[in-house]
Amino acid sequence: MSTPRASARPEPKPAGEGATYELRNYRLHERLGQEELATVYRASHLTLDRPVQVHILRRHDWISASRFQMAGRLAARLAHPSLLPVIDAGHDEKYGDYLVTPQIDARPLAALLADGPQDAMLTVRVVAQVAAALDYLHAEQVFHRDVQPANILVSPQGAAYLSNLSLAASPDTPDLSNIDEADYLTPYSPPEQLLARGEAGAALDVYSLGAVAYHMLSGEVPPAPGGELPSLAARDPSLAPADRVVRRMLAPQPAARYPAAGAAAAALRLALRAQIDLATVDMEESRWESSAEWLENPLETALGTQLDEAFTEFLARSRKRADDLHRRDVIRRLLSRWSRDGFFRRRALGQLVQPEQIVSYNVYFYELRTLYETRGTPHTRTRPQKPDDRSSTQLTPDVWGVEVPAAGTFEAVKAQDLVLPNSMRVITCPDCSGTSKIHCKECQGKGTVEKVSKVSNPDKSITNETLSVTCPSCRGYGKAKCQNCAGTGNIVEEQVFTYARRAKAWSNSDDIEDLPQLAIKERLEPVFSAPITPYEGRWHSVSPLAELLRASIAEAGEDTRLASAELKIQGATITEMDFLLDEKPQRLYFVGFDNELIGDWSLLNPERMALAALAAALLLLTLIAVAFVLLS
Repeated sequence: MSTPRASARPEPKPAGEGATYELRNYRLHERLGQEELATVYRASHLTLDRPVQVHILRRHDWISASRFQMAGRLAARLAHPSLLPVIDAGHDEKYGDYLVTPQIDARPLAALLADGPQDAMLTVRVVAQVAAALDYLHAEQVFHRDVQPANILVSPQGAAYLSNLSLAASPDTPDLSNIDEADYLTPYSPPEQLLARGEAGAALDVYSLGAVAYHMLSGEVPPAPGGELPSLAARDPSLAPADRVVRRMLAPQPAARYPAAGAAAAALRLALRAQIDLATVDMEESRWESSAEWLENPLETALGTQLDEAFTEFLARSRKRADDLHRRDVIRRLLSRWSRDGFFRRRALGQLVQPEQIVSYNVYFYELRTLYETRGTPHTRTRPQKPDDRSSTQLTPDVWGVEVPAAGTFEAVKAQDLVLPNSMRVITCPDCSGTSKIHCKECQGKGTVEKVSKVSNPDKSITNETLSVTCPSCRGYGKAKCQNCAGTGNIVEEQVFTYARRAKAWSNSDDIEDLPQLAIKERLEPVFSAPITPYEGRWHSVSPLAELLRASIAEAGEDTRLASAELKIQGATITEMDFLLDEKPQRLYFVGFDNELIGDWSLLNPERMALAALAAALLLLTLIAVAFVLLS
């Protein structure tokens, strides 16, 4: 049966234009919407002034709280470009549990579907990105169990983010045995899903992803498991190939579905190639090898239309290259030509290989230059009053509102003390009480000091004689100039703060651990360079770049801010082919626009290499024999 819900905590409800509320380290602005478990607010970090979104738990029964906390822990531990990250979490005494995510320009897929079916290109892109996130989760033994349009965010550029891990099955899954299944199952849930049972597998999420794909292509919510699924082909005959893929994803028996979400996404893309050709002008996928695929980098999906012309030109060239390589028999002809250009290479390699998969994509390297500015907490400094010094009657600004000496964009500045404007306060000197004079410290105000002199007596003995003489410091006046106020009678108290600047460089890249790194780095091309705002949400939508930005922001602190940043991106294009050679699985790479071929020993001719080795050995033996004869 359902678990009774505890009384709700108050929710922030801004009552007027510009009204804000504070929650721990965040200032809440307007309410953006409501999720199953949380209310979402646009917010900003109080110290870093970084735009974020704050999700405040609105259901306070123990199951909801447990699910909310688990979702935060999982999202903070996991990292994938198509998973909405959690960058902070905590508990506020007034409002309760909360999670913080980057501010991303994206809408729930459910809102898009309210306008009707989506085009094939967007469907393929969303399904591919969500499938990649699901395969990553499954590799981490995490199963989402709640893939539905409400939990998928889509940006205007088509970048998709899977969110809400509150129903995920993982080692941290709370006990859900007391829940009412009807409260949590949706039209996108597979027939075998039971949340109270901890068992889960990839087939659950493959079914739900198929239901999402069906909804996007048909514009209709899929019927409950067991109901008659209307054919996509009946709505649009060109969707007949996709209908077969979606029906397999929605198979009632888990074993009949695709073994992985990525495999289902690849099959859907292949089925919709004709529609994709109509939606694009630079690729004709219908003329490709059946196993060929173009993979969009998350940078291209999330920011491709927002970068400069250099990036657009690089992307167009790399897509054109992929389109050329993916055409039927093109790679076979390239391999055969490569075979003819080297004596030790396999003959007619293009005829020997059996391609299984051809994938093209771009990888990117990120360089971030940052400038940090430190402005310490003001402290009081005193000095003697100057003739023009007057107490200020104006408000003292915050240290971060002070104009500092001009410097180059990334020019370091050594630590120095600067005066806080309008902080001057003229007061009576406490040492002399405003008289400008103090008692002479040497004579204690007497005007004379005692001096001991040696005196020679008539009997030639020497004795000491104490004499009173005029004080050399005050010349007999008993008063001396006050050193604290320099004789002015007043001192100035002013607030000063320490100011300094330092630059630091950061770098990161897409994962190239299993790729030919040297060949890639030799073929990198600059594709973007510009100043950026590190706190802007769009830059955090790309995982390797977000890692850089989070590290650079963490370098700042209470007295140090990230003043400016410049981002440089370099890219290289790659095509990899998995194939069978001599019935053994192999892989080779074409790197860069010159299509340098990178492979292993399997691409070489073993007979010719053996003959060359034998010839070299015979030559060496001959030389040894000749040398032996000559020496003997």
